[in-house]
Amino acid sequence: MFPGYIDFIVMNNSEKVLVVGAGPSGLSAALFLSEQGLRPKIVDKETGLSLHSKALGVNPRTLVLLEQSGLTRRFLENGRKMEKINFWKGEQLVFQNDFTKTKHKYPFMLIQPQQESEALLLQALTERNVVVEFQTALSSLSKDHQSPTATFRGANGMLEERDYQLIIGADGAKSSVRELSGIGMEGFKYNEEWELYDVELDIPRAPDEGHVMVCREGGVVMIRLRGDVWRVAGNMPSLLNYLPRKTKVGKIIWCSTFRVGHRVARTLQQGSIVLIGDAAHLHSPVGARGMNLGIEDAYIVSQLLKEGRLDEYTKIRQGYLKRTVRRINTMTQALGGTGWLMRKARANVGLFKSFFPIAMPVARKFILGLNK
Repeated sequence: MFPGYIDFIVMNNSEKVLVVGAGPSGLSAALFLSEQGLRPKIVDKETGLSLHSKALGVNPRTLVLLEQSGLTRRFLENGRKMEKINFWKGEQLVFQNDFTKTKHKYPFMLIQPQQESEALLLQALTERNVVVEFQTALSSLSKDHQSPTATFRGANGMLEERDYQLIIGADGAKSSVRELSGIGMEGFKYNEEWELYDVELDIPRAPDEGHVMVCREGGVVMIRLRGDVWRVAGNMPSLLNYLPRKTKVGKIIWCSTFRVGHRVARTLQQGSIVLIGDAAHLHSPVGARGMNLGIEDAYIVSQLLKEGRLDEYTKIRQGYLKRTVRRINTMTQALGGTGWLMRKARANVGLFKSFFPIAMPVARKFILGLNK
């Protein structure tokens, strides 16, 4: 169905590739395609880029994927390196997972709020004359998924209809592309709410390291963003009451609640329509894989397109995504599972201390995106 790269390159500047969604996944897809000489049309229903930090960890695999475009250097100049994560039971340090023990040229997690990642990606696209059309919502898709026609409603309220040779759905958890294509999701959703804060803290913890505090009721993740602003997330109500002793809480910059779901699309492709990022897979933020998986999706789509093998996208990618989401679910249960066994295990986490040196190197590779 899809021509090889030499034939496909004739699309230059004709906007025959449509990217729906200007989050990290969609912006990355447009960037990777532009690096091949293509000029995709990219639209988003929002008025502009995200105003909130959302995802905050850029892993080594993503840094490698962005090297060719020059984004890795900009990311490194802008973000900060987090080289260790500490696991606490109350005020007692149980284990320190040291990322620098990983054999990789980027042995750390780069901490950079999502809106800054998006701004740097958008800047790179602007330099390549690829413009994001904001306030442009997808209204419909033709039933012919081999040669799809997309209809948009722009900021002026006018409808526009156009044919595309490829449509990339990068429009998030409530993806219009996925729904209009009739692609379902498989998986489940938890009922309990998680809380998330970006909040000013004066906290007795190493500021350049990540911290996970384990409680019988659940867990608290604490990572510094900028200055004295920290990301605090967890599954317990009134989460800020569970911070370490002597912590002084200042201004709340942003807060949100969410329910965790672990789902993967039944197929990642319907003819000439493909799904990436949250449109294709949903999972908890535990493990810091969400944004990074979406950028990986975008890279794989661009490479398969270049090689004329895009029909293999689901076969190549879906199994890996399902395994990854299962592992994220296991980690989520360990941190915040409400069952008796998980609560008992967290209450007695010190008894498992001898197991941490075996488990943590595996977890380290997974968090850094270096697992197979």
